[in-house]
Amino acid sequence: MAERIYTRNERGGLEPLEEEMFSTEDELQALIADYPELLDGEQMRPDDPIRWILVTREQGIAESSDLGDRWSLDHLIIDQDAVPTLVEVKRGSSSELRRTIVGQLLEYAAHAAETWTADELRRTFENESRKKNANPDELLARLLGTDDEPDVDGFWETVATNLAAKRLRLLFVADEIPDPLERVVVFLNTQMAHIEVLAVEVKQFRGDAIQAVVPRVIGRTAADTEGIRSRRRRKLTREFFLEELPSEEARMVAGRILAVADRAGATLAWGERTVSIRARCSGRLLTVAWLSLTSVPGWAGVRDITFGTAWGQQPPDSDVLALLEKWTKQLSDASFTQDISEGGTKLWTVPYDVAAAHTDFFAGCLEDILLELRAN
Repeated sequence: MAERIYTRNERGGLEPLEEEMFSTEDELQALIADYPELLDGEQMRPDDPIRWILVTREQGIAESSDLGDRWSLDHLIIDQDAVPTLVEVKRGSSSELRRTIVGQLLEYAAHAAETWTADELRRTFENESRKKNANPDELLARLLGTDDEPDVDGFWETVATNLAAKRLRLLFVADEIPDPLERVVVFLNTQMAHIEVLAVEVKQFRGDAIQAVVPRVIGRTAADTEGIRSRRRRKLTREFFLEELPSEEARMVAGRILAVADRAGATLAWGERTVSIRARCSGRLLTVAWLSLTSVPGWAGVRDITFGTAWGQQPPDSDVLALLEKWTKQLSDASFTQDISEGGTKLWTVPYDVAAAHTDFFAGCLEDILLELRAN
């Protein structure tokens, strides 16, 4: 039975708004793309409401990293915790909503976690933002709720960490969520350790001159809410980071590098498993080193100790580039570093035990580049 809501007019009377199904899937998809807040992150997480940015509509997914795209996801969005969220949108009358959509979205998630890279998603987000005449850094600042310059590199590094850990969110969106899908969503959401699965029912009501849109999140339980809260990871602190390193030798090396960064006035950006060392130069932050808790590659292959340079689509000016080229030449000439450069990044990594024998070299080079960048 169709529902009805009422608005109260200026004369004190009531005007009915009748429930109306969306005429096409594209109409609902476009509405979600323009207003991702309709997914109502406050219903999903009342104690810390989820906010979203749209990366793109029709995000491609490949069957393997060496093949082209096989599938197309309706929407890829990311929240303020850098969790990639896969959204599939259907009309309530669609037979797929009752038969195949669960398997379809799970298949998408399995392949996306293996084939997407944070660099690829970042380029897509920045390109799509500029097509809409929007500044991607400003959009990211609003997502992160900061009035300062957003930690863009750190955000996308966390996206990479979440992809590597297969930490995703899956959303089924429709103007009517059938009971069988609701039961499956609740089951999956309580059983999957790293993937949150929810449905969002988005109903529209229309009157003579007004449209109301009412979202309802489906799939959360009290036990699930507590489980999600306990699974949420917090950013590292210096003390915890040093404690979690695998050996006293690693703690010695990391402590020396962090002390150099402090002395040179660098900015330390703490993520979930990595601390980035950055210098403010010509009005922007440039990352030149990363210390990681593990040897498992994260964003851009960063692991153990990684030195180098990385920036977005806008390179630094020529004077700064000359400084960075001198820095990276020192790293490339060292026989004990492994070159993991790719695309717009120039990176060299070294295990903690190897770095321990060359701490003076790394400390000296790092202090020089940080001071030079800071003075530029």
